[in-house]
Amino acid sequence: MRKIETMAVLATALLFGGCTETTSIPAPVTTAAQATGPMDPDSVTKFTLALQPDSISGCILTDPSMTRPMTLTVRSNRAELVTSGGVHGTMMRVAPNVYAGGFVLGQRNLSFRADLSTSPKRLTVTTPEGGCRWAASA
Repeated sequence: MRKIETMAVLATALLFGGCTETTSIPAPVTTAAQATGPMDPDSVTKFTLALQPDSISGCILTDPSMTRPMTLTVRSNRAELVTSGGVHGTMMRVAPNVYAGGFVLGQRNLSFRADLSTSPKRLTVTTPEGGCRWAASA
């Protein structure tokens, strides 16, 4: 986990490293905690995904595992997604109250994104090629 946090800090540094300052005021020094914002509150959110109408027809094979209730638990800026459909895993914080993770279900790679910063809270799941999409709000 420490390696992933280090990579996130490095990616942020690379992103902002190309920016140039146009005034003589030096840039503020920030720590990784400041750059990512304050800790998210601990929470438990339940979602029930639904296959989106613009998904390709082959997604129906994965649908029974995806449309079962899922519980997203946030603790210490990490999220754990648990479902009776076979998906269990950790999601990393990508922005304040936003978590993302990749999981494999059967032979299908899935990208999960939970946005708890919006009202209603949202969970989206997509395949890498984008052909299958599920969404839920809570």
